[in-house]
Amino acid sequence: MDIALTLANAMVIGDKLQVIKRKPPTSMQRLKSIAFDTGLNTACNYKGFTYVGIDNRSISRIDRNDNESKNFIQLPNSPVNIRAHKDRLFVLIYGQPYKIMVYDLQGQQMKSWDHTDGNATWRGNKLWIVGNEIFAADVSNQRIYVYTLEGKTEREIPCPLMQNSTWVSMCAAGRDSVIITTSTPKTVTRFNLRTSAVMWKTELKEIPYCSTMYYGAVLVGRDGFNSSRGVWIQVLDYKTGE
Repeated sequence: MDIALTLANAMVIGDKLQVIKRKPPTSMQRLKSIAFDTGLNTACNYKGFTYVGIDNRSISRIDRNDNESKNFIQLPNSPVNIRAHKDRLFVLIYGQPYKIMVYDLQGQQMKSWDHTDGNATWRGNKLWIVGNEIFAADVSNQRIYVYTLEGKTEREIPCPLMQNSTWVSMCAAGRDSVIITTSTPKTVTRFNLRTSAVMWKTELKEIPYCSTMYYGAVLVGRDGFNSSRGVWIQVLDYKTGE
């Protein structure tokens, strides 16, 4: 089972992502679990519902009482990421090319557009929303696309850290940088969106799968497939990568 690291809306205040300084987590425990009969790719929580992207080309919706609406949204291909923003669901869809599809909270499609990535693996977070901008990794062309919420391309940011045919994930780290993980080499990097500078880089012993920000810390995760440690989460300092 593959699940990308996701957060609810704890860091989104007034449509602005903020890095909140609190003590990083030292341990985690499972509070509850919900069984699925197929693989999971991604999830997000929004206004009392959890939306789960599933390998069978669908999105399930789970309410506060753990009631599941299976096949809440049928998709043309496997979902890579789900993000919720302003009562809309933004879904990155695997394919050649990828697509970004937008749905309302009733599951009705509102719009879609092609995203040029065509050869990258589906593994790992590749879409994030900050303010009213969508950041999407284009691993095939080693760049980050920035879209408006309506799908208009605002800018393209070259990012040589993204090597084609590797596992790449990306998450927002404040308004001016992103955290990028790669499998070749096995690294976690903070990348400045304005200057394209590498702010820090941390090498890992095993391949990272995905990353997210959590109260001023960077959480990097790995599924249990071909990993000697099984499923793991590593906590890095946001400012230094240590």
